[in-house]
Amino acid sequence: MQTTTHACIFLDMTTGNRIAAAREAENLNQSELARALGVSPQSVQAWESDKNTPRPKRLKEIAKILGVSAGYLMGEDDQEGKNKGGVIEGRFRSRRAREGEIEIPQYDVRASMGHGQVVPSDYVDTIRHITVSADFLLEQGIAYTKPGNLAVITGFGESMNKTFSNGDPLIIDRGVNSVVTDGVYLFTLLDALFVKRLQRLPNGVRVISDNDSFPPYEVAGEDVSQLVIHARVLLAWRSQRL
Repeated sequence: MQTTTHACIFLDMTTGNRIAAAREAENLNQSELARALGVSPQSVQAWESDKNTPRPKRLKEIAKILGVSAGYLMGEDDQEGKNKGGVIEGRFRSRRAREGEIEIPQYDVRASMGHGQVVPSDYVDTIRHITVSADFLLEQGIAYTKPGNLAVITGFGESMNKTFSNGDPLIIDRGVNSVVTDGVYLFTLLDALFVKRLQRLPNGVRVISDNDSFPPYEVAGEDVSQLVIHARVLLAWRSQRL
């Protein structure tokens, strides 16, 4: 369940101040925001210190990731709250789960891939944020790098429908950026996004679809440099109409 919390923000805050405040409310550090935007951490630092101002298109991307409006970041509207005596009571999504729970945010696939890379046409965000019991993950044998690296994406396509269906929520670990062991990964290859099973080979990897209608293939030699691992998929919640 998504909840909200309130943060007091003075009207004379700069755009950089507002970006920093919204980022902290989302429990993101500068490097995590930079990675989501496909920019360097130095760029985020420059924005928040008001050394540079994001262009309008970039500001919209920042606002989408942080769950606020671009106008709010620029101080042009109070979409995220009401003006109360010189103070805006900003409404940000709370990341404060109860004891023993982990708040898992949506992973912005489009922002993370960067310019020129292709998001599948059937990719539609179905679930944005979930809260799970840490004990549940432990009982499922789910190991992850750290709670802050967990995120949720939407499964897409039919190539993995023995494991998950198109539209199923998937929990991923963004702290895994290489094929450390055989498993299911979120990755780009030649600028296209995939979720498939990867098997390590001596000189590359084998890409396996759990749907037998899609034959496996190997990525080896120079093509390995075109393989970018975004995360490992840890868990799929299969949805079924009743």
